[in-house]
Amino acid sequence: MKTEKYIMKTEKYIMKRLFLCSSFADVADLLPELVGKERGTVTFIPTAALHEEYNLYVEEGRTALERLGYTVEELEITQATAEVIEQTLERNDCIYVSGGNLFFLMQELRRKG
Repeated sequence: MKTEKYIMKTEKYIMKRLFLCSSFADVADLLPELVGKERGTVTFIPTAALHEEYNLYVEEGRTALERLGYTVEELEITQATAEVIEQTLERNDCIYVSGGNLFFLMQELRRKG
């Protein structure tokens, strides 16, 4: 599996790398190389899976991150204010967005601004 580098610029953030995968738990060992450090902090966003009947992959992803030594901070978009979302994203090294209903996730992100 190869890692592609993308640059996305906004007013405050520059995203240098994007790691897209299915079944993260199966490829989690590739993350430290992408992040550039073996341990760090991760904003874990499970929102897309809230209304899914099958969502075992959410806990599998979280467990894989913890097994690698990452500190996981959950950010549930429907329960957080725009200010909390911004602060959480700023203080962590990585953002992990769990799979699920991405239309629902986008709806909630737009609703929060």
